[in-house]
Amino acid sequence: MAATIKAMRVELDVSNVASIDQARAYIEEIQHQYADLTVTNINVTGNRITFDVGSPGMEDLSPSDIKFRIEEFLNMNVAPFAVKSVNAR
Repeated sequence: MAATIKAMRVELDVSNVASIDQARAYIEEIQHQYADLTVTNINVTGNRITFDVGSPGMEDLSPSDIKFRIEEFLNMNVAPFAVKSVNAR
């Protein structure tokens, strides 16, 4: 039986995005750091980055859990942009 992935939308309000490719690669790195998370549908603009985060092994994952993980990742890894806010829903 295949595991279902509960995906949540993450929105980062950002500034100083110098390279869309660098920003995309940085977001893709989230799923390398957190093996239980998947990152899909990445969209990068000059002031907003959106993507979906899911987890096949954690059906009870809440938006606050995802927000905590994303903020933890941002604090541990220097981003190629400035983050104004993080929202998960």
